[in-house]
Amino acid sequence: MNHQHPLFKLSACLLLAVTMLVAGCSSLPDKSSETADVKTKSIKKQAKKSVAKTPVEPQQVTNLWDEIVDGYGLPEVSDDRVSKNLRWLANNQRYLDRVALQSRPYLHYVTNELKANGLPLELALLPIVESAYNPFAISPSRALGIWQFMPQTGRNFGLAQNHWYDGRRDVMASTDAAVRYLKRLNTMFDGDWFLAVAAYNAGEGTVRRAIDRNRKQGKKADFWSLPLSQQTQSYVPQLIALSKVIANPGKYDLELAAIPNNPYFTTVNVSSPIDLAQAARMAEIDPKELRNLNAGYNRWITNPSGPHQLLVPVSDAAQFTLTLDKLPQIKPMQIAGDYKVKSGDTLGALAKRYGTSVAAIQAANNLKSTNLRVGQSLSIPGQAPVDSPYARQAEQEIAQRNTKNTGVYYTVKSGDSFWTIAKSNGTSVNNLLKWNDLSANAKLKPGQKLLVANSAVTQKDGNKITYQIKSGDTLNKIANKFAVSTKDILSWNKVKNESYIHPGQELTIYLSAKN
Repeated sequence: MNHQHPLFKLSACLLLAVTMLVAGCSSLPDKSSETADVKTKSIKKQAKKSVAKTPVEPQQVTNLWDEIVDGYGLPEVSDDRVSKNLRWLANNQRYLDRVALQSRPYLHYVTNELKANGLPLELALLPIVESAYNPFAISPSRALGIWQFMPQTGRNFGLAQNHWYDGRRDVMASTDAAVRYLKRLNTMFDGDWFLAVAAYNAGEGTVRRAIDRNRKQGKKADFWSLPLSQQTQSYVPQLIALSKVIANPGKYDLELAAIPNNPYFTTVNVSSPIDLAQAARMAEIDPKELRNLNAGYNRWITNPSGPHQLLVPVSDAAQFTLTLDKLPQIKPMQIAGDYKVKSGDTLGALAKRYGTSVAAIQAANNLKSTNLRVGQSLSIPGQAPVDSPYARQAEQEIAQRNTKNTGVYYTVKSGDSFWTIAKSNGTSVNNLLKWNDLSANAKLKPGQKLLVANSAVTQKDGNKITYQIKSGDTLNKIANKFAVSTKDILSWNKVKNESYIHPGQELTIYLSAKN
């Protein structure tokens, strides 16, 4: 039997205790290690959260057409009238090229304004349907500008119209008014954009009456069911068809030139009235481009009473600003402003009192007669500036540039008559009246432009001419102008009816030997 010494037993116990303690300690969590671990996990978690919350910068859309398509908001629709317009567009690449080119200076601004107001971006194409984006477009009913505002509607939305300036042609002012008008119409028709767009064309009263008529008869009251005019019935389908083509031109065998998604113009403030043509010449800017961007001014001069703000291409803004200091100052002009008619007033007496003319007062106030009524508010124009040689030269250059499609124009001067104008331009009075849709007793006004040479008739293709449709044209008017029938025009151009013609479109016309 082996007996161990008591000290040996004590040593063994101590060794066992130490071993257990060490082993136990190694299995317990290390507080500092645990804290560090928790901190590391927390940092990683926060980093993940931080990455998740950091907004990813959206890649800028470089083609403006793509930006517009991304902002579409009108309902999808399938209708025969849309299909007809799609077929027409599919066969008119030249029309698409032209309206794309004409819209380029204004489209970015219009798109941004619509987007800022939460409106569907198909509406950026509405001025194509209205005016082919021509700021000088005018309809027979005196609607003006890219948005084609009527005089009273323009005034209702704050667009000033006077001797010097017409806000309906001002791209920025008219776009602001159009946005407000479209928003109001959309609210009026409970968010139905087709009804709102139809009302923009026909007037809200017309659309409301058509809705009431259908409801009384137990019929549907959506746009496609309303008994509206042929023009309005084709208006909405034109917009829809155009939006489909812009979204996918390849589907219709068409090409659409890209437009940079950048501002085309910027505003430049000037301290006093300036001659636009002279400023354009000194800054080496195309006078026509400067004129088109500032179409709100009725002449080649800014409004003497201000504000003196100009739109200038972004690429030319720096050079234009440097030029302003070198421009000679235009002498101060008399500005009479507004006047309230009193008993006994006549246009003749007012013109004499304010140093202007009866014709100028009539033009500034859209007066068709010289009759006045007490309390009537009149805009009295100030003294007109002397016609600038720069403006005359610019007008001639623009007229020559437009000769291919629109002929040669003459600016009426004081003392002119149809006979003297016809004689000096080698044509007849009858031609002047026919080409300008005027009657024999029509009165000429200084500054009025007349078509004096219909150059299309002298093109090389014998009796074949190309006519560009202007805002307000009808097939009947075009047929009368060239002494042909509307049936022939439809046949030559493979057009079914008048609803297929658009401002800016070119028509082929064949003249007979007699005309």
